[in-house]
Amino acid sequence: MCCPSCNQMVVTQLVHHAGALTWLSCGGLCLLGCWIGCCFIPFCIDALQDVDHHCPNCRALLGTYRRL
Repeated sequence: MCCPSCNQMVVTQLVHHAGALTWLSCGGLCLLGCWIGCCFIPFCIDALQDVDHHCPNCRALLGTYRRL
């Protein structure tokens, strides 16, 4: 995509972080009895986390994809 900040054609860098779906999955696993440590598995799975897209040239935040 074309970065609106530096006007370069770039492939974005992805940064995953815990979002609402991650926390809800953790809570759901706790309710199902996985409270000893298995409830933290959603924090290791990128498919359950929110994603920030950054420009690799100027480090500007280009957008955020929220799973929920």
